[in-house]
Amino acid sequence: MNYIPNNPRDMRATQYLHSLPFDTIRNDVPKLLEWLQDMHWPVAPPIAVYLRPHLNEITQDLLAVLDSDDTMWKYWIILNLLDYYPGKLPDDIINTLKIIAVTPTAMEADDTVDEVARDLLNKLNIKV
Repeated sequence: MNYIPNNPRDMRATQYLHSLPFDTIRNDVPKLLEWLQDMHWPVAPPIAVYLRPHLNEITQDLLAVLDSDDTMWKYWIILNLLDYYPGKLPDDIINTLKIIAVTPTAMEADDTVDEVARDLLNKLNIKV
């Protein structure tokens, strides 16, 4: 059985994912993050829940999403993962969020990515 969904409704894969230790799936985190490009997909919420306890271990993967051109993916990552970050956000993520919040691209502004970045920074009492 595979823990990476084959389609947006592949809930058996997410159930299997939840049965596995993180070390088993670590190398496939980028593939799992792709399923968070649309949080309306049924597989997205369970994948986000699975990844939340391991956010400290996937910082570089999260930065890769924040540095991508996919604005809705950034939006969903900020709301569904970064908002649950345990402890202090790493400086490189904070700096990237500040850039998005202060000087968003036209597409980031259209998709309100700047607003969710600013909201998260404000929630964490980080000056923008």
